[in-house]
Amino acid sequence: MNEEGATSTRRSQRLRAERIRRILAGLVTMALLVAAFLALSVLRLAPWLEDSAEAAAGAREYAVSQTQTTAYCPARMTLPDAGSYGDSAYQSSQGDIASAARYAAFGSVLQAQVSSLDGNADNDQILEDADLQDQANVKVASGNADHGARLFDEHLLKAATGSGSAGSVASWATTGDLKGLSAASCVRTGLSHSFLLPATHTGITQQLVVANPSAKATSLQLDVRGTEHAGTLTLSTGRTLSVAAHGQVTLDLSAAAPRQDGLFVTVSSKETPIAAVVRVVSMEGLTSKGSDFAVPVVASRSTVLDGLESGDKVTVFAYSRKATALKLQWLSPAGVTAAGSWKLDGGKVAVITPSDMPSNATSLVAAANGATAVQAMAANTVRGGSADFAFLGSQPGATSSAVAMPDKVQGRITLSNPDTRVHTATMISYDGSGRQLDSRKLELGAETALNLDASDLGGDARLLVLNDAQGLHWGVRLSQRDVDDAKLAGVATLSPQPLEPQHARVRVIRDPRIVR
Repeated sequence: MNEEGATSTRRSQRLRAERIRRILAGLVTMALLVAAFLALSVLRLAPWLEDSAEAAAGAREYAVSQTQTTAYCPARMTLPDAGSYGDSAYQSSQGDIASAARYAAFGSVLQAQVSSLDGNADNDQILEDADLQDQANVKVASGNADHGARLFDEHLLKAATGSGSAGSVASWATTGDLKGLSAASCVRTGLSHSFLLPATHTGITQQLVVANPSAKATSLQLDVRGTEHAGTLTLSTGRTLSVAAHGQVTLDLSAAAPRQDGLFVTVSSKETPIAAVVRVVSMEGLTSKGSDFAVPVVASRSTVLDGLESGDKVTVFAYSRKATALKLQWLSPAGVTAAGSWKLDGGKVAVITPSDMPSNATSLVAAANGATAVQAMAANTVRGGSADFAFLGSQPGATSSAVAMPDKVQGRITLSNPDTRVHTATMISYDGSGRQLDSRKLELGAETALNLDASDLGGDARLLVLNDAQGLHWGVRLSQRDVDDAKLAGVATLSPQPLEPQHARVRVIRDPRIVR
């Protein structure tokens, strides 16, 4: 073999040996990696090799606040059935009914707007501040309630006392079957709402109106309690309802639960927040006996119902899940007067007629041993037989709260101090454009009430704010000039809405096992 051939043979042998070494090295490396993977799968790493973000479980609490709210403002009062049947002389009529609405946002508000429930942006109203350089910082809008319900949305810059919104609607008529005055404050959305309502006898119609402002349909559960026996009533219409996205549904409670002297109704949604009101219309044959909106009630040990006037006939409805004792007192500028005590059966609505109301009484105070929902209905009849009624709203005492009065109605303010200590507060009034008119310091003695006309707070006061009022309760009794001039009864009230965003505490628990 020559030298060139020997050199080629040696090179080939070296390449073959190097290839074999690479293959063996790869096999050994693969075996080591597989062994390491299997070991990591079944063995726990040493503590010093673990993620050191948290060595042990712990917990923290965080404060969160609501900076966005939605309220539902109902359409004006309507008849339960506006159809035309039979002789025209016996047909129902809405007469010359008219309406007004007002919306206001106070404090640290980024934006507030009023829109149609169906989401049609053509009818949106943006609340505006008439004077950006003043210190009032109030945004307002107004209109009527003739063309359906409205949604009142508010976005806060920050959650703070004194920041929030208030809205209301009112309707009135001097002819037809809705003669008198009806009004309601806008209702905040929630997963559940409860109502205390009058009798479902012949001539009284109660329509539950539930609105779904979200973009998702939801199913509703109804729980209705009556006066005949404790426990849930069997409804002729069933206990479930469905409401479409951006829609509302109406249920005739008088037909669903007839022949009850009073009802306690709870409507709940599982999927999305809802809002609800109840339209109550009373007729005696062909004679109108009044109408009003019932808004949700909250169970409490102590309830103050403001807005009474001389000549009112008061009926009280009460409901408690458990048996309890209930004590009622009339509150006036002269002090308190006993109105009676009652024993309430658990799970059953009680209908109470208090003792004769003093002529100067402005409020009714209810105290119970346990959480109890209380609602009062004030009915008034004037000379000539015209009658109307209103439900007296109740809100817990708040550090700051507001009422927005619609145009073409007048208001008388009632402040109540059921406490045994003297309380002071500051009442601030604004006109319809949001400009401040007056600021007045008020002092209420222990267990007394105070009356004040809104017109006494400077000019045409439309917006009222009560500050530093911890422990004080208040409301506004409305009147309407056209109704008064027609010598008709007109009874309606507005409850204040708290300017206090909701706060909550969220508990977060750390678990180091999550990162292992």
